[in-house]
Amino acid sequence: MQTALIWGAAGGIGRALIEILSKNGWRVLGIARDATALSGTAAEVYSADLARDADMAAAALWAAQQSDGVVHLWVYAAGDMLGKPLADTTPAEWDRILSANVTGAHLAVTHSLALVPSGGHLVFIGAYVDRIMLPKLGAYAASKAALDAYVTVLGKEVRDRRITNVRVGAVDTPLWRKAPFRLPKGAHTPADVAAAVLRAHTEGHRGNLDL
Repeated sequence: MQTALIWGAAGGIGRALIEILSKNGWRVLGIARDATALSGTAAEVYSADLARDADMAAAALWAAQQSDGVVHLWVYAAGDMLGKPLADTTPAEWDRILSANVTGAHLAVTHSLALVPSGGHLVFIGAYVDRIMLPKLGAYAASKAALDAYVTVLGKEVRDRRITNVRVGAVDTPLWRKAPFRLPKGAHTPADVAAAVLRAHTEGHRGNLDL
């Protein structure tokens, strides 16, 4: 049985990943701020604040113990959004968005990359940066642009694993209800994104995956 590790497992995409992977015979380990939110799902879960280094180190240790040190599919699906003009964004709000969308990804990599063997697959849920450079989305756009650069460089540094950056538009999740506009028509469902992740893994994808 293959093992998947999902960071940000309680979000809309994280939950959809748990569902599709478990239905396809995967063992799923999920990290979320509140693991009780995942009670009743097929995942084995652990609570951690993805912005805290100590929490992430503990979560990675837990994942190592649960997986016997081998994770075949690693997904960073955590994130946050703020709908506010840049000039009105407080330092605390800026830090919150950057921590969820970029710093958390870096902490997850530094603490758990060793669990992903050669040939393993790391997937980051990113965004179409050009399409989100909109008024009141400055902090979110900046954080996703930083994640895009981060994943590109990581792919050049970690060549023995596959690295995929899923660049997706709007997704019908609670996160997008924080946007300063209505959800666009044709927005993806979390299940759409989860299915694309599983398909990318199965097909040996690496690099950018535009949905």
